[in-house]
Amino acid sequence: MRLAGWTSDDFYITYRYALNLAQGHGFVFNPGERVFGTTDPGLGLLLAALHFLTRVPVPLLGGALFAASLVGIATLLLFEGWRRGYRIEPVLGGSLLLISSYVWGNHGAAAPLAILLLLSSARLAERRMVIAGLLAGAAVWVRPDAAIGVALLALILFWKDKRLPWRFALASGCVIAAGLALAWLYFGSPMPNTLGAKADMAAATANSWSGGRFWRRAFVPISRHFGAEWPAVLIVAAAGGWPLATRAGRPGLLLALFGLGVAVVYPLLGVPFFSWYILPCLIAAAYGLAFLAGAIGGALAARIPSLRVLISVVIFTTLTFTTLQASWRFFRDAAPVPHMLSYRRGAEWIKAHSAANASIAYVEIGVIGYYSERPILDLMGLVTPWARQYVLRNDLLGALKEKPTDFVLFHTRGRMAPIVSARWFKRRYAEVMRFEDSGDPRKATLEIYHRRSGLDKQNR
Repeated sequence: MRLAGWTSDDFYITYRYALNLAQGHGFVFNPGERVFGTTDPGLGLLLAALHFLTRVPVPLLGGALFAASLVGIATLLLFEGWRRGYRIEPVLGGSLLLISSYVWGNHGAAAPLAILLLLSSARLAERRMVIAGLLAGAAVWVRPDAAIGVALLALILFWKDKRLPWRFALASGCVIAAGLALAWLYFGSPMPNTLGAKADMAAATANSWSGGRFWRRAFVPISRHFGAEWPAVLIVAAAGGWPLATRAGRPGLLLALFGLGVAVVYPLLGVPFFSWYILPCLIAAAYGLAFLAGAIGGALAARIPSLRVLISVVIFTTLTFTTLQASWRFFRDAAPVPHMLSYRRGAEWIKAHSAANASIAYVEIGVIGYYSERPILDLMGLVTPWARQYVLRNDLLGALKEKPTDFVLFHTRGRMAPIVSARWFKRRYAEVMRFEDSGDPRKATLEIYHRRSGLDKQNR
């Protein structure tokens, strides 16, 4: 796979947590700093264990686990649909899920694994309530927003069984509570610092893509991956939530409600839009499209049941035609993002030309931190909590002044221009290396600056 090991920079933050744990440095981003800077702690722990056992690079393991989770979701819903006599719908929905360019553009995300655990919990809750609770609790370890799904599943069980699902609640509650307690003991905080840091980013940015503007920003990548039909696709997918909820058993009902819950909750959190936040919504949308096509096909073929499958396929293909086109173009032209290649080259250069304790300051720290294996000052505050006060004041230079690092990076796409153009910075740092983004017609570059010799690190 041409994208193997290449994904969003943010995911590399979790990858570095996993790598450090597997190498004996603890579940940390910077060795010696216990900061809860990953939103996917359970995924990080699992990747650490897999890397320790296999020695396969963590980014490759992340992609493989992502793919396995998608296959698991498709397989579970396939059997659930077939068990209820709906055969073509889960086939169509699963096919769209597995070839969606939007989904694969976020490969390595924790959401599919969390969803697989939640749907498995919903499936097992009919007969094994305790195991279902344990799986649901584990989903929250993988990604905290899975707590929305746990609450929804508890309501589903209460509604379906007409009694309190106390065994499910107790089992899931114990797992979640254990995770919160361990996080508090290890990091000093039960919740990831990332949530507050991203809310700070939104608060400090005029017209940020948060709150009421969250979905306006989401429509940009959606339109790119779903093509010209995207408004109709979303409307039909939303309408398909009902047949999905009523025809795919408890897993289908949970998936539909979880997608809706995520769509509502994230704008309320006040965090800016990131593409992987809405993966549960789009996974539910893929199956909503399929189950609505099946419902319409069944209605149109009421007198000739043998035509139901054909009509359903035609309707589904018509609704997803431009989506399939966009996915085909995505996979045909798939390649690592140019600036990510520059980040890796820059990180490896620093690793080869610096001591192990040489520090780096930048605003995107995942790839840089993973491949440099050097201490990072995160100017956006995700893994450097004390820097958040400067984020709120839009004073990233102030954070660097408080704790000058050995290296500072600048990329033409980033937020570092006010720093590298400041007189304070020019007096204290000099450019030592530059990498041009490969294949980028804009000739964007990554510039590496190093502290001038003879300057006291604490000199302001």
